[in-house]
Amino acid sequence: MFPTRREFLATLPAIASASAALARNGSADEALRTFLRPQGLQRETLDRFLDPKAQVWAKFDPELGYLLRNSFVRDGVDGCHTLARYQPTGQRQQVNFPDLPCRINTYGDSFTQGHQVSDGETWQEILAAHFCEPVRNFGIGGFGVYQAYKRLLRTEATDLGAKNILFNIWGDDHLRSVYAWRWLAFPDNVLQSMAGTMFHANPWVHARLDAQGKMVEKPSLCPTESSLYQLCDLDFLVQSFREDEIAHLLFAQRTGAVLDGSALEATAAKCGAKAPDVSKPETIKAGATAILHAYAVKVGMEIMDRLHAFCIAKGKQLMVLLSYPVGSVWHACNRTKPGDPDHVDWHPRYFKDHLKARGIPLVDSLPAHVAEFDTFKLSAKEYVDRYYIGHYTPRGNHFFAYALKDAIRDWLSPLPPAYQNNGEPLIRFKGYLPG
Repeated sequence: MFPTRREFLATLPAIASASAALARNGSADEALRTFLRPQGLQRETLDRFLDPKAQVWAKFDPELGYLLRNSFVRDGVDGCHTLARYQPTGQRQQVNFPDLPCRINTYGDSFTQGHQVSDGETWQEILAAHFCEPVRNFGIGGFGVYQAYKRLLRTEATDLGAKNILFNIWGDDHLRSVYAWRWLAFPDNVLQSMAGTMFHANPWVHARLDAQGKMVEKPSLCPTESSLYQLCDLDFLVQSFREDEIAHLLFAQRTGAVLDGSALEATAAKCGAKAPDVSKPETIKAGATAILHAYAVKVGMEIMDRLHAFCIAKGKQLMVLLSYPVGSVWHACNRTKPGDPDHVDWHPRYFKDHLKARGIPLVDSLPAHVAEFDTFKLSAKEYVDRYYIGHYTPRGNHFFAYALKDAIRDWLSPLPPAYQNNGEPLIRFKGYLPG
């Protein structure tokens, strides 16, 4: 049996220390086993996740790992409940103009989904209300760039396809693309809490780099409901991740030890990153973090190339949106100096330059936050507290919508109905009011 929550939390420091010691002593397999032991799932978690009648956040999907269920969760601003409903076709409940033809689809993670706000408070609905036309929301909390891309391909092949695609990338979304099982990357202190009502992040399709540094697509480790129960088996976990280069990086990042130095160097070479200094734990951790980020961003650039090619082939327009965790906005407003170890550059300049070189329109929301902050007499902490409760508050979604508004308006052809001026009367109602 895997440990209870209390037992688990009590053993975390010892587990990291034991894993590192075993690795340093040359017992890589036992080190990995010790590292993975706390990650194993209880059967009860999976029973609840797979129960179609259970009141849980997510539901199983054989390709994407999971999709979302209707929920009413006390996680909103001022301690309120938030209502999130999903239509049979998969997108979040449309509030504004659901009966009109839609030409804008949005994809991404929870900052696209609008986690922690209710239907009608997402940035898509704010834009829809302002533009006087619908905007569909296909965001899924926890998805990476690759998983959102795969959902896009699935959706755009149906009658729900749209001419204009908004693809939002947040924080560590690039990293999520390369995880075979994102569960391994969760901080130790959240694993047990995530095993309840909010369980998700089961295995999914993911992307990696081959020996030549080219992106390859990988299937899910557990593509069926019955196969999910293998995640309760420690032997299965060890076998599955023994040669997994991303699991090796996560091990090094967490423990400050190396399972296989040559494998770590090979992984670094694939993405043009510097091999880590393995002489001491702190340099191993920093090096593994740098390799993982460089590897994931390189995968992200190839995903963008494929998405761009898909849109061109299908006669669609693509625009990429960049959103940020609260810490990134705080650091930017606080003018944190480059190189600060706590300030992660989630969307590095070379990624943005790659999009520009491909002719992919890009809207970066961070400069808009900094520009607004500079008009206030607030500390950086007071500023971010206006907009974030983990995810954006309703006010934060409003800010994001208006940070995007002008670029999206000018990108659309024809202009949104609210901005069209073809010599018609000042006041008109045709198509919007009955009678």
